[in-house]
Amino acid sequence: MNDRELAQAAAWRAGDLLRERFGDSHAVERKSASGADVVTEADRAAEQAVVELLRAERPGDGILGEEGARRAASRTWLVDALDGTFNFVAGVPHWCSAVALLEDGEPLVSAVCDPLAGETYCAGDERLRVRTGRALGEAIVATFADRRVLDAPSLVALAGAAGVLRTGGAGSLDLAWVAAGRLDAWIQRDPEPWDWWPGALLVREAGGKAVIDDRGWHVAGAPAVVDGLLELQLA
Repeated sequence: MNDRELAQAAAWRAGDLLRERFGDSHAVERKSASGADVVTEADRAAEQAVVELLRAERPGDGILGEEGARRAASRTWLVDALDGTFNFVAGVPHWCSAVALLEDGEPLVSAVCDPLAGETYCAGDERLRVRTGRALGEAIVATFADRRVLDAPSLVALAGAAGVLRTGGAGSLDLAWVAAGRLDAWIQRDPEPWDWWPGALLVREAGGKAVIDDRGWHVAGAPAVVDGLLELQLA
């Protein structure tokens, strides 16, 4: 497999495992004081399945996984085997599996798998195209309304500026929807690399803009909407 094919296979490997467990009862551990920051054995099993595949296919590459997989190298695979764990546990069908490959910090390939919908989003897929022609005041903007990364004044500012503000709870899937033209932009402050690069590369390759400002805000979407979001007075 080439790198793009391997990214797709890795995302689907996690997605297939998780689809079989969706709707089951899951023991939940909290990773921080936030009620939404949780982990389950399903997260760990899915990450391990991806790690085994990547180690078999690319033994010299590094791995950085949300649930603890670590191996340093100039080529590093980012793994978020279950993005949207809180949704997954609650039975909300908005979660995904996401993988990206970085070389010297620059993204090369990525894939996001929505196993419940049977959809895969891959960087460079010609079917993906961001939606343009909307101003910020008409746009559907996604964020993550968790107090760890979004304070109340910033939330109010976003809600007042966007046409519609939504918080889906699975950043990579939201970013994939931006790349597919379903949403207009996504914004979050200081996400982890596995929450940013898989979807950010999708958006860039789909004709959008994905930038990080000096305040730590990560913004991706239609260029005009991204520019409008960057102009807001956010903390």
